[in-house]
Amino acid sequence: MKLKHTLFCASIALATSPAYADVDLFGGKVKAGGYFAQHWQSPIEVEGSAANPLDTKADSGFARLRFGLWFAGQITEDFSFFVELAEEPNDQGDGNYQITQDLAWVDYKVNNDIIFRVGNVVETTMNFLRYSDGGAVQGNPLIGNGSNDMITAAEGVWLLGSHDVALGTWDWNATITKPSFFGDASNGSGYDFGLRSSLVTDSGFGIGAGYFKTTGDTVCATPTNCVLSDGGAFGSLIALGDGDNYDFGSKTLNGRVTQAGIIPAIKADIWQIDAMYETEALGGKATIHGFYGQGRDDFSWAGGSFVASPTTFSQVNAKQDFWGIFGRLDLTETIYVSTRYTVSINETTGIGPGDDELDRIQVGAGWWVDDGVLIKAEYVQQNEGSVSGGGRCTFGGASDCEWEGFIMEGSVSF
Repeated sequence: MKLKHTLFCASIALATSPAYADVDLFGGKVKAGGYFAQHWQSPIEVEGSAANPLDTKADSGFARLRFGLWFAGQITEDFSFFVELAEEPNDQGDGNYQITQDLAWVDYKVNNDIIFRVGNVVETTMNFLRYSDGGAVQGNPLIGNGSNDMITAAEGVWLLGSHDVALGTWDWNATITKPSFFGDASNGSGYDFGLRSSLVTDSGFGIGAGYFKTTGDTVCATPTNCVLSDGGAFGSLIALGDGDNYDFGSKTLNGRVTQAGIIPAIKADIWQIDAMYETEALGGKATIHGFYGQGRDDFSWAGGSFVASPTTFSQVNAKQDFWGIFGRLDLTETIYVSTRYTVSINETTGIGPGDDELDRIQVGAGWWVDDGVLIKAEYVQQNEGSVSGGGRCTFGGASDCEWEGFIMEGSVSF
């Protein structure tokens, strides 16, 4: 099918500073820009013990347009700010068409290498980010994210460092936040702690590692009926990503149901290691990136997955193994191909019989039509074992689930 609409998007993509064509405001003290994204998608097949049986009869269609505006400025020589206002229906859930403050912070430059940041903190165990968030999609060569991206945003403080060393560039950051995006300070909510570092050599090789710890708690009537203390937020969403662009069912759902809902991150430890290499190949730049990680928690969702029971938990030894590999090849200065394969394995104690693995394959291509204008196309397939925690399966159902589809996305940044 030929797409006849001009489609839009952009790429803040969780970068620490905007990097596109922008405009000056207030006598040049403030810069502003924005981005738009829309996609068309068509399911190829949705089958198995689906949480919503009507999903198997879904039709093709256009997703709701996503957009954002950003503002950045220098307050004094050492203080600066960044604000993003965005509408993200794929992240906030069905029917939410509000413009929200998704990212905002104030930076203090400690020295030329270190920044102290307060505000909305991006927390992740991942390095070498290639990620779509709402309408900010141009930093991601593919359309959707991986099936096991550990990433979120919350309020807190962030210390960031970037240093030129003999081998190349060494980056690191440390975060302390509350486990919500809404100023939750309820009893037992605790704090979340993150630490991440990477080294990219001048030869194109990079290594990195990340660690995340949560310290929340619950009140349990029984071991399988636990709720958060005093009605607090259920912990960081780091274990569920930050909203995805796939929804091949008949009803629009929260963008996190495509993830494997195993670790609620109430009292959890999550770690990840990454390795990456960039080189010239076939006349263009080639990139390969692989990662492996584990997550553990003293709790899991009572229904076996995030979709089944998003606010009730079981006291159990929850464990998730996850890994993935990414590749990209630039065919010309304006055309590239890319692929990503990600796997999550549910190793929680006592999950019952069934397939415990969820995997996703993405194969896509992109075309830079003009500066700031990108069109992408992608095929995606996800297989969800009956006890994998995947959102399309009824946990512990009679069979595994599978969904696949084709998706096109157009984007503009300015």
